[in-house]
Amino acid sequence: MADSTRTPVRHPWLSAALCVALLSGCTSGVESSRPGAVAETPIAADTMPETPDSRSGDLGQEDLPPPAELGRGWAYRIDKGNAEDGYLGSGEPATAREPASVLAAITPLGCRPRPLPMPETALEVTYQRGDTPGVGLALQFAAEAEAARFFIVHSRVLKQCTNAGRVELAIERRTSDLLVSTRIEQLGQTPAWSEGVRLRGNEVMLIAVAESSARGIRTVTSAQT
Repeated sequence: MADSTRTPVRHPWLSAALCVALLSGCTSGVESSRPGAVAETPIAADTMPETPDSRSGDLGQEDLPPPAELGRGWAYRIDKGNAEDGYLGSGEPATAREPASVLAAITPLGCRPRPLPMPETALEVTYQRGDTPGVGLALQFAAEAEAARFFIVHSRVLKQCTNAGRVELAIERRTSDLLVSTRIEQLGQTPAWSEGVRLRGNEVMLIAVAESSARGIRTVTSAQT
């Protein structure tokens, strides 16, 4: 069962187009509850973003692990998005995302980005355990070589980021097709993340949860074939 509760969180890579521009402080569609907050003028209907699909090309929710594989207490989460931030959810745990937006926001805060191959399609799946958010991303490339190149370059970015000044990043496990890392960022509303990246033919799967332990990430990414 999907949980429609929306917790303030800046996803580690995208979830939402606004994160591409600001790379911090995104709220994933949570309305402001601050005392005295001023209501903003609604966006005109003709400028509202279109509701995305729950599938992206050949990619569907089944291409990312079910919540139970992340560990006890995890459930799907529906991110309704925020039109004022320039993005909407699909109404399902899975949401098609623009590949260019994914690449623009995929490098962790404080790390130096490098050019990455562009996937043909991208799909996001959101999770939650209590107040802890999680997000999965499936990227499909035109060829296995492009997916492998993405994995190699992204892995190098994370490895080089272990000595960055604004992020504490540690590589927990690294093989030819799997990379698990943990990091603590000095910026952003959700500073602690554990991330797993898995190469699968012409696809790359990324799973991240907002907690410092990488135990569940190691398990779920190692189990995917």
